[in-house]
Amino acid sequence: MTTTATRPGATTDDEHRQLKAFFEQTRSLPQLLATLRSRRVAMGYQIESGEEETTAAGRRLYQPKGPLAFVSEHPVVPLTEVEEAMVAWSACGPNGMAHWDIASTGGFHELVGIAGRTAAAPGNSFAHDLLIIKDEGAFIYNPGDERERMVEIQGEEDYDKILGWYRTGMHKIMDGRPDIDWALRVPGAPNASLFGPYQYNVNRPGTTWFIPITDHGWLYFSVMLNIFDAWHIYLTDDRIGEPAGTAEWVTEGRLEFPITISQFEQFIFQVETYPPGSYVQNMRLAAESMGLGNWIFCGFFDDVLMGAFPDVARGLGFRHEPLNERAPLACGALKTFGMKGVKEATYIPSEKYPDARSVVTAMMEEKYGLGRTMSKGDDNWMLSHKGPFTADVVRNIVDSPAVQVSDWAVEACVAYFDYCVQTYGQCPVYFNPMQCNFGAVIHHVDPAFYEKYYDGSSVTPQIREHMAAWH
Repeated sequence: MTTTATRPGATTDDEHRQLKAFFEQTRSLPQLLATLRSRRVAMGYQIESGEEETTAAGRRLYQPKGPLAFVSEHPVVPLTEVEEAMVAWSACGPNGMAHWDIASTGGFHELVGIAGRTAAAPGNSFAHDLLIIKDEGAFIYNPGDERERMVEIQGEEDYDKILGWYRTGMHKIMDGRPDIDWALRVPGAPNASLFGPYQYNVNRPGTTWFIPITDHGWLYFSVMLNIFDAWHIYLTDDRIGEPAGTAEWVTEGRLEFPITISQFEQFIFQVETYPPGSYVQNMRLAAESMGLGNWIFCGFFDDVLMGAFPDVARGLGFRHEPLNERAPLACGALKTFGMKGVKEATYIPSEKYPDARSVVTAMMEEKYGLGRTMSKGDDNWMLSHKGPFTADVVRNIVDSPAVQVSDWAVEACVAYFDYCVQTYGQCPVYFNPMQCNFGAVIHHVDPAFYEKYYDGSSVTPQIREHMAAWH
């Protein structure tokens, strides 16, 4: 199922008051950094209490009693819609238009869109969204690429946009919570935790779990045009050391410097993990500013969460391709497609991109097609949205030969991608393009735990006063 979560009606006075407090009455960044830390124990939680619980999936949840034994005396208090909206916007919400402030001769065409978000991404891609798991279900937060002006939030009259973007940008992908928890095990391995030995309270009813979710394949195919045309780098097959399908272009002025496929794919995988880190840090700071608690972690198998092994857990129920036996390493054998029309991975061969030509055509269309940022017509995104450049500057940019991908680079990309599919049965070769392995649970802290085991100084006044101030 894929639906958009919308709630009719204007922002209430109380919701507006909270949004105004978020922008105008929270502490400064240095003050937030001074107290910022994970706070894993919230209202309604327990830790090594020696008391047995049963999860919603019917699993036995138990930690032996230990020196940090604690059982909260309060029920779990879910985040309000406004609290969730502010956290989500902090991660990757609209904030205006990106600066395209690089030389037009310096690989300018790496960038695709110019709609800005609160966290940056390579090529300003929209390959990253926010998976939000709560009692009502699992959602993908993606408020789109429409922008009204260079800076969206300029004053109090703009604060309500945060809630509007949340209501229109939340796309439901399943009802209820995925059937995963700390007690999830593979049959025959009762001590091997799939969600980390320290994630006892993960996916607990009443909590909100925010996880950046990334289509690593998008940058892979989009940036390759830039890697060939502007960087003049080509890829060699790790097994034989020869150019991977691009030998005819290996010459001065075209493809000059070799790196292996595995080196390049490690690079792409690495740079696409930076935005999720930024998202998580932004969410931590937003939570700290409101007096909410957070705990961040990557200690879980995200392929299990996404539903790659339904015999273990249905998870999110994403669609997956059969394991590719021709993949050179096990880490690349699995391909997660995702959820059609909401969050899809980019790879070859797939229903959307059956061959190299189809994906290269799509990447060129994203750069130069109708309504895109390098279209030469009056439909150009920057012209229709009146920014970030003046109309004359936009026309000077898009008419410059320097911002056009060379025809030879397009053909070299097709040849390289074809080589990977013919040789290894897929592209990318070494990794699964869909990843969601780092996130944050945002919740209402139970100060009693920290007063019992610490000196209490890390519990800020904002945390102690949160319920009175925000609820």
